[in-house]
Amino acid sequence: MELKVMKDHSKITFDALKRNCMPYIGIFGRKNCGKSSFVNLLIGDNVAEVSKFSGTTKEPVKFDAVLADIGNVIIIDTSGIDDYGDAGEKRVFKTIETLKIIDFAVLIITGNLFAEPEKKLVNKFQEFSVPFIVIHNKSDLQELSSITKGQVELAYNTKMIEFNCTNCTDNNITELISLFRNFIPETAFESKSILGDIIGINELVVLAIPDNINSSDGGLSKTQIEITQDLIRNSCLTLFIRLSDLPAALKTINPKPKLIILPTIYFKAAEDILPDNILLTTYGMVMTHYKGVFKKYLEDTPKLDLLKGNDNILILQASRDNTSREYKGQNELQVLINIYCGENMEYTVVNVFDKPYINYKQFSFVIICGSFLLTKKQIVTALKPIIDLNIPVSSFEMINAYVRGIFKHSTALFLN
Repeated sequence: MELKVMKDHSKITFDALKRNCMPYIGIFGRKNCGKSSFVNLLIGDNVAEVSKFSGTTKEPVKFDAVLADIGNVIIIDTSGIDDYGDAGEKRVFKTIETLKIIDFAVLIITGNLFAEPEKKLVNKFQEFSVPFIVIHNKSDLQELSSITKGQVELAYNTKMIEFNCTNCTDNNITELISLFRNFIPETAFESKSILGDIIGINELVVLAIPDNINSSDGGLSKTQIEITQDLIRNSCLTLFIRLSDLPAALKTINPKPKLIILPTIYFKAAEDILPDNILLTTYGMVMTHYKGVFKKYLEDTPKLDLLKGNDNILILQASRDNTSREYKGQNELQVLINIYCGENMEYTVVNVFDKPYINYKQFSFVIICGSFLLTKKQIVTALKPIIDLNIPVSSFEMINAYVRGIFKHSTALFLN
């Protein structure tokens, strides 16, 4: 059995993006259920701190490891989901935050206890589209009840297995890792970099920013920061330039930029004044390629031309704040679509998280808005029933580019 621990392990920062082609596995459960012992057993080394006192793990910690039949993985040990008090609630919040980056979860329980904390966590698994299994640990103290096993497996369509960290064989571990592999989605092995597979080492990317960057609301956006962090991690050169300074700056910059990223509303004007040999795209298009079902969007976006007056368009909105720019953007997009099509469409707006049962067959087109607020797993899960019905789907960014006449140019970067 090939088990190997990499000695580089540390506290994990969850606003950092996943940047490698390996699965992230999260270990969850109540305090003192044996999470850290399970991590050590899985990795084959005493890397996670273990104590007889509950609450030893104060915040999520990541460990690089190699597991047979899976390969390189990141294992994340988390704090107890039943923690309480001000400090405890903050630790639980950090535990839930890991769901933004993990690909597969292991929920550990003991004593056949599957109650409110476990149910709340599983609801979060489902919200973030994270596949999971349940392990009943410390079975030497109390065996797994067939009733508990049956209820959990039926309710959540998962597997629940009996386990004991203190009396475990290599065969037990091998079987467990095999089960992991069955549940880990293939997307977990895809590149997690935003632009690292497109922009080479020491190639320059210019990020164009609005002239009002110094105003009270003119700070860098979360998307701009994430893209910049990704480029720096991949040893790419990055340069921020105000839009008004861009034409003059390009005459003196050396090396010449491989790519310029612009806000969508300035793209058309930039096309007319920038050299043809420089690739252009938008911030929204970069994140759509990173998080969305990009090939499907490319195929379906031109089907906007097939819509007729009063066709019903479903807008899946990720933002819960109707005062946010992301939420208001859907209203602007409806106007642009109507102008582009020359007819008024019918629009139905539903929140991605709160949507009830919907008869998707009534819609001629579906657009997901605010997708940068979601993980790719959430987007894929939300769109799957729609794609299965062969209903055209696209994103706010794609449709926005299409109706503004910049679709082909802004997507060209990702087609080469």
